[in-house]
Amino acid sequence: MAQSESDGQQLLAILEGRDCPVCSEGELERNEYKGNRAVRCDACGTPRVQVWST
Repeated sequence: MAQSESDGQQLLAILEGRDCPVCSEGELERNEYKGNRAVRCDACGTPRVQVWST
């Protein structure tokens, strides 16, 4: 695994489980957003981070 890919996985893990800063009702969870690995809100669906594969 390339270093940047490993860094992306680590970032997703760090953000997972935090409160959503947009809607304050949801929690960030790992999911997909527009075909990319991402962390997004389980309530409003807003992505916080998405990781592109190279």
